Amino acid sequence: MSNTEITAETPAGNRAGPHGESAYVLVIGSASVDVSVMTANLPQPGETVIGHGSLIAPGGKGSNQAVAAAACGAPTRFVGRTGADDFGRMIRLGLAARGVGIEALEALAGVASGLATISVEDSGRNAIVVVPGANSGLLPADLDALEPVIRGAAVVVLQCEIPMETVYRAIGLAAAAGTPVILNPAPYRGLETANIARSVSYLVPNETEAAQMLDRPIRGSRDAEQGALALLVTAVDTTGAGDAFVGALAAALARGATRDTAVRRALLYSALSVTRAGAQVSYPLGEEFERAWSASS
Repeated sequence: MSNTEITAETPAGNRAGPHGESAYVLVIGSASVDVSVMTANLPQPGETVIGHGSLIAPGGKGSNQAVAAAACGAPTRFVGRTGADDFGRMIRLGLAARGVGIEALEALAGVASGLATISVEDSGRNAIVVVPGANSGLLPADLDALEPVIRGAAVVVLQCEIPMETVYRAIGLAAAAGTPVILNPAPYRGLETANIARSVSYLVPNETEAAQMLDRPIRGSRDAEQGALALLVTAVDTTGAGDAFVGALAAALARGATRDTAVRRALLYSALSVTRAGAQVSYPLGEEFERAWSASS
């Protein structure tokens, strides 16, 4: 990992876009539609259970993170692929409605948009199946023409629901441009550490992903446990909580926050997101989040 640190004294927000515009968060990743069902208990293999609610809404880790970054006040652009279908239109309309730039979100003919089926237990636990669909069509060569956009970004945000070769290409282009990278290694598909060790500024795994990366359980210190307990909220649905964290972290860094402040803001934004059902639809809008931030400070 590089020791890149963005501070209030040297904010990423000082960077300028390819046409001289203000710096922005650039999210390169997946965009899908989430089909969620709510149930008292997750079904066991071979079991049918009766649900008590459903929700169809835009999702996908990359799209979620872009929505969170925009809601937290950072100009945000998204690079991805959808199908030329109704779900693709839902994805594009959802991102545009939340203020995300979608000029580089292309619709591919002859392929379905990405889809996730999500079973959500009343406790907040979930079980998710992701079908990448058009997200698999975002290829490394597609990023070459976007080099000026990558160079002008305050920070590039990546996840692993697109081809890993594309993730590595994006990391390489960002490193060459001197643009900081946030990598959320989810879902964990293995990482070629040589491709990321010197080029990723912020690696953001959850506990499971960290354990998979290290091939051992994660056992935090007593202080870390106590700190985590202090941040607990009543969870309704944890879908997209990690994406909310990553997007909020990117937004804070892009706006010139110190690393510690950016992490604290991201923790709060993520915590607020789990108090409602769904992914993007659960994310607080900017004014709501800033009120919560002021109250917590």
